[in-house]
Amino acid sequence: MRGDTNVNQVKRLRIPVVLLLLVMASSSLTYAADFDTTNYRKTMIQLLAATFDVARGRQSDLEIYDAIAESGDTLYVAPLIDIAYFARNATLNRSVINALNTLTGEDMDWRGYFEWAGRNDIALPPAYEEFKGQVLAAFVDAEFMRFFAPGVLDTARINLVEPVWGGVTVDGIPSLVNARQISPEDAATEGHEFEDFCRDFDCSYPAADELVFGVSLDGDSRAYPLRLLNWHEMFNDVIGHAPMYDAPDGEQVCSFRAPATFVARGRANNDWILVQGQSAACPRDGWLQIEDIEWEGDDAEWENLPDLGAGAEATDDGPAGRVRGRPVMLAYCTLCGAGVLYDVQIADLTYTDLDGEIVKLGDTVLEFGSSGLLMRSNKLMYDRNTDTVWNAITGTPAFGPLASSDIVLDLLPVVVVDWASWLEKHPDTSVLSLDTGFLRNYTNGAAYSDYFNSTELMFPSWQQDTALVENKDMVFALRLQGEAKAYPLETIIPERVINDRVGATNLVIVADASPERDFFEPGGAAVRAYESDGRHFSAGADKSTLISEDGRDWQIAEDALIAANGERLERIGGHLAFWFGWFGFYPDTLLYGAD
Repeated sequence: MRGDTNVNQVKRLRIPVVLLLLVMASSSLTYAADFDTTNYRKTMIQLLAATFDVARGRQSDLEIYDAIAESGDTLYVAPLIDIAYFARNATLNRSVINALNTLTGEDMDWRGYFEWAGRNDIALPPAYEEFKGQVLAAFVDAEFMRFFAPGVLDTARINLVEPVWGGVTVDGIPSLVNARQISPEDAATEGHEFEDFCRDFDCSYPAADELVFGVSLDGDSRAYPLRLLNWHEMFNDVIGHAPMYDAPDGEQVCSFRAPATFVARGRANNDWILVQGQSAACPRDGWLQIEDIEWEGDDAEWENLPDLGAGAEATDDGPAGRVRGRPVMLAYCTLCGAGVLYDVQIADLTYTDLDGEIVKLGDTVLEFGSSGLLMRSNKLMYDRNTDTVWNAITGTPAFGPLASSDIVLDLLPVVVVDWASWLEKHPDTSVLSLDTGFLRNYTNGAAYSDYFNSTELMFPSWQQDTALVENKDMVFALRLQGEAKAYPLETIIPERVINDRVGATNLVIVADASPERDFFEPGGAAVRAYESDGRHFSAGADKSTLISEDGRDWQIAEDALIAANGERLERIGGHLAFWFGWFGFYPDTLLYGAD
């Protein structure tokens, strides 16, 4: 069952708007009249109101900054850092930095203070979450208030000084939700239909050497080109397919993919449903087995369909449905080079909300969007079911209603691979359509090219270590049984087959270099990890096989290593990342090749 109810749609109304109204009508305030810095809420209102007036070019008394500095109360450091981010006016910036200098004994600019605050895990004043939401609402987008309701501070798993505005509004980078998938043949045609996206007169879609996120689950293979995901940074999808037949117990004509919907037109023997719909490489009517179907409405509604086996005529307005599949979400942090695939099904979702009330959503599929916030240059996403903000690279709630739960999203396997190699191994794959419903420049290399091809970071990330690996070097990242390990691509590509152990798991990693191009995107090699069960593997006669120490050949498949006798060694979920993006949240990570 899909848990679509957003329990915060009503609860958002309880977020105090007094502060924002005071800010917007700040001419009614006398800033220097009454400074009681022991009253944090009131003082932060005065601070934001004065700052907003100056930032908008209106006259304002900035004595509030002197009062805060004279108080010596370091709980005001975090609010001042938040204000400093938006203090573009020279007079205002000087007032903010002078107050910070006085309170901390340091002498830095905003970036320096921001990194210092994260590194020192500074204390926060009461009602800080409300203040932070109001700062973002006043200067950027009122939708940010959704994430900073009263009580968020009490259960937050992170220090709330660290989330920083990433330069866009809430969902300003729009996630893809059940975006259209097409066949490789249709994609080749589509590339020439969207001529604006040709690169150097090459209209191939996908181009042979371009990188895609390759996903293959339950026998369904799909490709998501990075040139599209660079603009959306996230997809919510349902992976799964079912055979479609030309007649009950007839010949299979194609595979109908989730989450494409269809209309049921009739039934036969209560086992088969005639449907009309279109999915990748399956644009026709056909028959599906009822056990493969998930209905959009009443599960019993299909029983009212005409029985075509008994001679009835098909209808055109039957119930809608889709084939069963696995809901997934790929969180792609472009700034930290990490595309992480998660299972987003939560069984019997129950949690305690910010008011202390028990909320029961039942079996729920979480749908994710972009919060517009970053933490250590890592994407912070949010689920649209509860407005909880999540860490994209760890799959854990950072703050909000679910932060007090023990939920951790399950990691699924994904590979970054060139299109030609993916298509060769998966000729039945589908691929994300260029027609996403959004107006973006989907030309190869159009988004983030300067950033990807630079050594510089765009936003602060205080937790770094470049002693052995440079910030933007690519690593393959694993976390198993509480242990994290990173494998630099420049180390494992020459080795290709790596036998190792992470946590309690013996594993083998296979790394195949991607073709070089004239620009870089987060990739460099198709890397897959598998359980090894203590076996030692070496390269086989071709790139599709490995050899175990007993001389047996094992086929390299997306879901497992498979021996001739059917024995399987399962794939392990891992992903690529820039080194700094991984280290920022796993500073205790092991590093392959470092010892």
